[in-house]
Amino acid sequence: MDFAEMIERAAAHAEDVVKGIGPSQLDLPTPCADWDVRALGNHLTGFLAFSANAARRKEGGGGGDAPDFAGSDNWSEAFSAMANELAAAWKEDGALEGDMRFGEDMMDATAAASVTIEELVIHAWDLASATGQNYQADDDLTHVALQVVTGGQSSENDFYARPKEIDENAPIFHKALAMSGRAPDWKHLGPMTQGHD
Repeated sequence: MDFAEMIERAAAHAEDVVKGIGPSQLDLPTPCADWDVRALGNHLTGFLAFSANAARRKEGGGGGDAPDFAGSDNWSEAFSAMANELAAAWKEDGALEGDMRFGEDMMDATAAASVTIEELVIHAWDLASATGQNYQADDDLTHVALQVVTGGQSSENDFYARPKEIDENAPIFHKALAMSGRAPDWKHLGPMTQGHD
């Protein structure tokens, strides 16, 4: 499995979503509870630097309060540049070998790469859904995302909201969304509606 290529692909799909977000949409709710488009966009943008630094075994990025990337005039351009840097970092020699510090934990490099793919896939869908765009991850990316969110649900410290019930014959992408606590048919009902769990 070529994790570096998958990260590059997932990042490119996320770029396309960010390019489709206008300034007037930043206050819209998202499927991520308590996060509007601005907050989620800032989180995802900061995560690009965090994951790139982890791949290079460097400290920094992704910690503390995220800068207001989404509120800047050049968010799309900055996101694209950071996504390219993320892809480059994971392609470097040794990036996918051994362990790395990923946040507060030491993690196998391929596990960290999988989490990176999951974050890009799930949050790109969150942002697309919140802003009226279509997003559908391919099967390879979806399988990785599903593995990550399923593992997160079974850990002592759950990282995701309670899984949503879904038909066993549902598409695998819908299963990944449901396991992450999202309703695959999520729609906001206006700017005052709070995001779903």
